Amino acid sequence: MYLEAATYTREKLTPDKWCGLDLILKAQPYITDVLEWKREGTNYCLNDFRAHMFHALRKPHTAQAAKEKHLTHWMADAHGVPYSCMDEPWLTLDPNPVAKVIFSRSGPGRPAHNVYQSLAFPWHRAWEKYRKDAVFIGTDLEWEVFCAAQGNVTHYKTNDLFEAARVIAGCELFVGNQSAPHVIAQGCFKRVILEVWEGGANSSCTRPGVLNVRSHNVELPDL
Repeated sequence: MYLEAATYTREKLTPDKWCGLDLILKAQPYITDVLEWKREGTNYCLNDFRAHMFHALRKPHTAQAAKEKHLTHWMADAHGVPYSCMDEPWLTLDPNPVAKVIFSRSGPGRPAHNVYQSLAFPWHRAWEKYRKDAVFIGTDLEWEVFCAAQGNVTHYKTNDLFEAARVIAGCELFVGNQSAPHVIAQGCFKRVILEVWEGGANSSCTRPGVLNVRSHNVELPDL
């Protein structure tokens, strides 16, 4: 698998920005190696979905549906793969069972248009219900902002995304917004409570154990 340092993504994925993504991928039995793309020939381009998605986003009569369509569905359509590919785990990781519950909320430190959060999500109730069994993963700034807004929770620091992925693999419940940690939790088929971003709910899964939250008035599940 090649990783492209494209100029059209939020972060240009040069090797110094992989931050453990390559280790997560190489841990999968279906991937033999992960390399920087240097214009080698490839069999499939996993960026092909973008042309179809952006075309739909630009049309007024399809834009809203395009925003709601799961990113994996866009990729499946681009390569003729059935949506049932999401019906079983697709990430295998050696778990690090640090805590039963993982909190994660990305956004602080980013430009406003790259902050995928919702004012409707009942974060304080989630903090009250799960905090004794929870740790927060993310940057120092993300943790500080979270604690200032909701209350104190232990910050479990990870050096890269691979370490964070192992912590997620070891939890019972993931609570967070649309982010790389959330995708990892979905790939491991963890129980998930997702803070749905109304600006583009393209990460909402409909499977047992997943609660997609768009309203403050929701019953949070017990552990």
